[in-house]
Amino acid sequence: MNTSFVALIEAYLTDSLTPGQETAFIAMLEDPANRDILDRFIAEKAATQLLTGEEDVDRREKNLLALQDKLQQADPPVRRLRVLRRWGWAAASLLLILAAGSYFLLSDSPHVPPVSQDLRPLPQITPGKNGAVLTLADGSRVVLDSLGNSVIASQNGTQVVLKDGQLAYHPGGQATAEVLWNTMTTPRGRQFKIILPDGTTVWLNAASSIRYPTAFSGSERRVEVTGEAYFEVAKNEQMPFQVSINHEAEVQVLGTEFNINGYTDEPMIKTTLLEGSVRIVKGKNTRILKPGEQALIHAAGSSDAEIEVMAGEAEKAVAWKKGIFNMEGVETAAFMRQLSRWYDLEIVYKGPVPERTFHGKLGRDLQLSQILEVLSQFNIRYKQEGKVLTIE
Repeated sequence: MNTSFVALIEAYLTDSLTPGQETAFIAMLEDPANRDILDRFIAEKAATQLLTGEEDVDRREKNLLALQDKLQQADPPVRRLRVLRRWGWAAASLLLILAAGSYFLLSDSPHVPPVSQDLRPLPQITPGKNGAVLTLADGSRVVLDSLGNSVIASQNGTQVVLKDGQLAYHPGGQATAEVLWNTMTTPRGRQFKIILPDGTTVWLNAASSIRYPTAFSGSERRVEVTGEAYFEVAKNEQMPFQVSINHEAEVQVLGTEFNINGYTDEPMIKTTLLEGSVRIVKGKNTRILKPGEQALIHAAGSSDAEIEVMAGEAEKAVAWKKGIFNMEGVETAAFMRQLSRWYDLEIVYKGPVPERTFHGKLGRDLQLSQILEVLSQFNIRYKQEGKVLTIE
């Protein structure tokens, strides 16, 4: 951390800044990097207080709330701080104790004392990692998890090369007119990066797949996706790029960055645009997205279902690619679906789904036991038996 800025934070929280220093401090918080430092500092302080049993946090909380008000009154207003309610400090602390680099998680639900769980040691379930299965045109399958750098195959003049944990297609030689298709599949608990024959880069999330030709030809570049994938599309105005999502909707682009979430167990198909321009097609309906917008289509809707467009979800949509669970406004069932895919779990509900709405972020590098420890702080009862997680 920036030690001089941390000293200013500490001085502010203990009423030790001069008026001039306070003005400078507020100005420095316009920098997103400094706001991130403040977020982490708050949670680390909470961890110290939890471990030492310190109870006198009233003044810090009072000053944080005052700081939030000042930032909102600035011109222009500075982003709202993640100020923690008193009962939320312990949960934030747990995350910082358990995993360096993780963020904190809060619930909108009224606080009740943490539930006590069975104290027997839980099976250690590690987070997901890089890995995938490649199905070649002849039907043969290659498990990529443990392979080193090598040429995996040569198909129709195109070499398939695994290097530094990513797969790339290198056209070369004399290709035939026959179109050969490959499929990359990521099981639960795996993710992978692939560079397609045209130079387009795709990040595939857990429990997802992408089907594509070994060489693009004709008037368009077409691929098929299930699950979730992030695209950085190579520009080629003469050959538009098209993505079919579960054979239910299409994304048409020229050159752009976007994320598709088309898991079949999710209520919506979501396409989020980061850069460029895309056209979303569902039956007879079409919508064009601008950067920062997200298109939503009801997965169980008719072939001509309406396409809803909303703004402001870009950061949340691509958090997985950055190694983060972004839980801002996420409810319990949606959170559990994410955990199921990343930790390869079966989620079972013994009764009604607990009504919780979470805010904040969690590192995808956490052990499952660490995340469950945090959930228990919000009165979510669970029982883990191997890969089965029962919410009671």
